[in-house]
Amino acid sequence: MDSTAGVERLKRDIPPAHFIFMIRSFSLLDETGNEKHESGVFQACDKKWKLCVYPKGKKKQADGDGDGHISLYLEIVDTNDYPRGWEVHVKFSLFVYDYVQDKYLTVQDAGGKVRRFHYMKTQWGFDQLLSLSTFKDPSNGYLVDDTCAFGAEILVVSDAATKRRECLSMVKDPTSKTYTWRINDFTSKKNQNIIYSDEFTIEGSKWNCRKLMLYPSGDGSAKGKHLSLFLHLESTDLSNLKDHARKLFARYRLRICNQLKSSENHEYLVRPVFFGVGSSAVSNWGYSNFMSLDQLDSATKGFLVNDTLIVEAEFIMVSMFSDF
Repeated sequence: MDSTAGVERLKRDIPPAHFIFMIRSFSLLDETGNEKHESGVFQACDKKWKLCVYPKGKKKQADGDGDGHISLYLEIVDTNDYPRGWEVHVKFSLFVYDYVQDKYLTVQDAGGKVRRFHYMKTQWGFDQLLSLSTFKDPSNGYLVDDTCAFGAEILVVSDAATKRRECLSMVKDPTSKTYTWRINDFTSKKNQNIIYSDEFTIEGSKWNCRKLMLYPSGDGSAKGKHLSLFLHLESTDLSNLKDHARKLFARYRLRICNQLKSSENHEYLVRPVFFGVGSSAVSNWGYSNFMSLDQLDSATKGFLVNDTLIVEAEFIMVSMFSDF
């Protein structure tokens, strides 16, 4: 075994496990004018790859210089469906067939080094696979009758390309933090058990699809005595989160605006709230006894003016999940 500059070279009888790429009329590649020649796509370890051959060496790069050598690289392909920030950690060996000895020259990183393929680095290999003088000398067996063969063997050590990566952020005083719900013709809605606001989001977070939920004549034990007001997290969002068994956080104020004296709004601070996911899911959080109906209906109190009720939710802090 020859080990130089962090690269190990040895010969073995067993062919590469995953792919062999034969090239006939190798000398005619010069006439194409192409620096690089690629194999077809092959599959190994549930990923798709191709070999890239540089007959005159890969031009000088930050990590090496293939001048005077034949260069051979492994490239991962079809990564468009991988999640943002994907990585695939790989040990690999590249091969050149020796026709004279009927063996395979195996070229690999010394010490079993693991290479990290990612969206900014999709190709790894050896710019100085073999010197051109060694490769082209027929007595060495690598180029015989103008024919050569290369190969690849791949072991994926860890795979972040099929794993979702997620970041939890706590956002204080989010942008567009106040949602205002104006309910016209409120008296006509008093006979309804429950009414909902339109959906709204906070910070554009995927899970933050919410509605305000109001019981005009009260809910449960508050019925006929108090108006009930809750923040409601859409059940579709909860079902999307079940696989993550996560809990979601929000701190907010629920408010009924005083339309005569803004300093006398009727509001409650909802303390830190977690929305559980799964069988114990809590999709609503607020107050059944939010405001007495007597207070609401009083013309002098200023909460119901021209049969219009104004309800607000002001968010102080929310949790956000994002891919990275």
